[in-house]
Amino acid sequence: MLFFFSRIFDNPGARLDHMTDAADNKSWHRYRDAMTASTKLVQQDDNEEALRLLDDSIAMAISENENQWVLTLSHHAAVISNFLGNLSRVKHYYEKSLEFKPENPRALAGLADVAQEQGELELAKEYAARCYKALMEGDDFLKDARLETLLTKWPEVAQH
Repeated sequence: MLFFFSRIFDNPGARLDHMTDAADNKSWHRYRDAMTASTKLVQQDDNEEALRLLDDSIAMAISENENQWVLTLSHHAAVISNFLGNLSRVKHYYEKSLEFKPENPRALAGLADVAQEQGELELAKEYAARCYKALMEGDDFLKDARLETLLTKWPEVAQH
């Protein structure tokens, strides 16, 4: 333990690294807690409050340039909105995600589903094709599973 403290106080760079780690950890807990709380609110049938909490957390993540958290929170809110049957909100949250990562396969697949549900088949196909391209060109760790799901719904996108 003494080694740790002497390393931090003797080396200003190590102190900065430690402070950055602490800030990252604080952000992680804050946003994780927002996701947990929003899930509990939905379980208690307080859906509007759950989405309000997520909207506030997304706004905070945007203001703190926490882009990965914007994506994570937006997708979580989209899943909740889908569970509630609110397609306009699902669309809103996936579009928010695309503002921060324009070729996000998860958001594109979600928007393809929304467009299909709303009877906009050409738009749905466009989103599905973008999703396929993003998966093929990207490094999504769930690439195989996402491709399988996408191609089950939209087999024609693999032929482009």
